[in-house]
Order: sequence, then C-alpha cells, then structure tokens
Amino acid sequence: MARGTLFLCLVAIVWLDAEGVSAQRGINIDRFRPTLDRFGFIAIQGSATPGHKRWNLGLWTDYSWRPLRVRLADRSRPIIIDNRFDADLTFELGLFGRWALAVEAPFVLYQNGDGAELMDGEGTVTGAAVSDPRFTTKVRIYGDATDPNQDRADGPGVALLFRVPVPVGSEQLFAGEDQFTFDLQALADFHVLGTGGGLMLGWRFRRDEQPIGVEEIGQELLYGVALKLAIPVLRDFYGLVELRGSTSFRGRDTNTLEGDLGPRYTIGQVTLSAVIGTGFVRGLGSPTLRAVLGVMWSPKSEDIDGDGIPDSRDECPRLPEDLDGFQDQDGCMDPDNDNDFIPDADDRCPNEEALEGRDEDEDGCTDP
Repeated sequence: MARGTLFLCLVAIVWLDAEGVSAQRGINIDRFRPTLDRFGFIAIQGSATPGHKRWNLGLWTDYSWRPLRVRLADRSRPIIIDNRFDADLTFELGLFGRWALAVEAPFVLYQNGDGAELMDGEGTVTGAAVSDPRFTTKVRIYGDATDPNQDRADGPGVALLFRVPVPVGSEQLFAGEDQFTFDLQALADFHVLGTGGGLMLGWRFRRDEQPIGVEEIGQELLYGVALKLAIPVLRDFYGLVELRGSTSFRGRDTNTLEGDLGPRYTIGQVTLSAVIGTGFVRGLGSPTLRAVLGVMWSPKSEDIDGDGIPDSRDECPRLPEDLDGFQDQDGCMDPDNDNDFIPDADDRCPNEEALEGRDEDEDGCTDP
C-alpha cells in the first residue's frame, strides 16, 4: 500500500513538473498581423473603414529568420526556431462608413528549429501548423465616414480596434496561446491625397502569465508609428515605413521593437505590397530578418454613385439620380423636370411647365 502511494505521488510530481515545463510553449510568437485594407500601413491599421458593404480579401506571406530565442537558467540564449514561413488570409467587410468586421486565418506553412534546449519533452518544433484564427472589429470615432467609392484615405481620423483570437492553434509549434487573449488598440492617422502617418497604442490581454525559459510574458503594451509616402513615379504608388514594438514588463526577452519598410502599388482593384524588416530589440517573435509579400483585392462598387442604377446602364455614373418619378431610369439628376427655370425644390408644379406670362408669383404653376 505504501509503495503504491509512493508510486502515485512520484507520478503526480512528474506530471505536474511536465505540465509546468511544457506550458512554456503555450504562446503564439507571430508578431506580424497585417493591415486589413488599403487604408492601413504595414501591420498598423488605418482609422478608415472600407465603406458601406465594401469588402477586402487579402493574402500575406511572411518569412522570418530566427524569430525565437529563449533565455535559459544558465544565461544562454539558444535559437529555438531558425526559419519560419507564415501565411495570413484576411477578409474585411465595411458597414455604414464607420464600422468594419474582419476575420483572419493565419497558418505556419513551415518552420524548423530545435526545441531540445527547452527540455520539456515536447520534441521538435519543425513542421507546419494552424495558428489561432482572429476576429476583429474596428469603429471610426472621429473623422469623416468612408464613402463606398473612396480609394484613398483623406483627412484626420481616430478609431478603436478590438481583436480576439480563438485558441485552437498548435501550441507545440508556438502557433497558439491555449488561453483567452485579446487586443485593444487606439488608432490615429492623418492623410492628404493618400500620403500620411499613423499612430497605434494598444494592450494585449492574457488571462494567465506564460512562462518561457526563465522569463514570463503576460499583459503587453503595444505601440507603433507609421508613414505612407506618395512616390510620384506612378499614381497609387507609395513607400511605407513602420516601427512597432511591445513590452510585457517581465524581462528584456519579452520586449520587442521591429522596423519594416517597402513599396505598395495599387492597380485597379488589386493592391500589392512588399516589405523587409528587422528586429532592433529581439524579444519573443521579433526576428533578425523579416520579408513579407502581400496582395489585397478590393472589388469596386458596380453602382459608383449609389443611386440603385448599375453603372452599365447609368448615363451619369458619378452623379446620383434624383428619384422623383421623372425619368428615373437614365441615372441622371433632373433638377428642373419641366424646364421652366424654377428648380424642382421650389416648383409647386415640377412636372408641368407654367404658361409664359402666367406665373407672376414664380411658384412654377400657371396662374388661374
């Protein structure tokens, strides 16, 4: 009986110890979360939304070299992940000119490295994995509402962003958090003819602090600044520069600071981006080198002026029809239906021309 009890105690101790050690993998080291639309920068979102019922579809690929080092008790910092290829599929829908909803599906296409240094019994960190999918909502609280036909951000704006990952990713490959987390960000930007800058300040909430090596990562302060500069060689051709970082206030290896830059070019409904960057403070997830390629598709409205008449049969596609029962099918505004030089807004008989000389009160109707 005593031997059996002793055996169970030993098993419990080993199990609890293994749980405590293996838990250090329960973190998603992905620091690159791309912009959701053409109004954003690189990984810092813009304050504008796509416009009512307008949507964006994006695909981003991200290569990072040496994104994960871990400090151990002997003060060494071995490389746990050497190379990592990620992909992000994003979809965003704009509503009412000030609100946007988005879903992001990130994947680890492949990574390689050696997890033996962690001594957690979880084996290799090499392979492919599904990361935690994310649901995002953004509300613009200051600045003009986005017009559905607007192709460039303009003027000042402030927005709030809320993002919730679903913890279903592979924690063994550092692709999932395995706990409830969320991001809350304040965004501010200012643009003139597409050129502008932006700021981001945010908070990443984790329900529990997560040990990794001798460090712990918990709540994080997020921050960033970005610039978008028009390049006059081509229309809709921009240069992007971004600096963003984070700190968990739990040790230097949980601090990050990364700088990225690259061009962006929009051709019709397709926006192409290429980015290269490096981590200046190489905490968890901040790589020695990052290279990103992204493509976004933003279908344009088939009714540019929003008057309910498709552009294919709208004779005035950029001027909305005044739907007043008079020649409403051609898509053109008719401010004076009866051509009596009295605007319909002031004409009591808008569809009947007053007889010449018999409209002394100029109300648009023939005097009795």
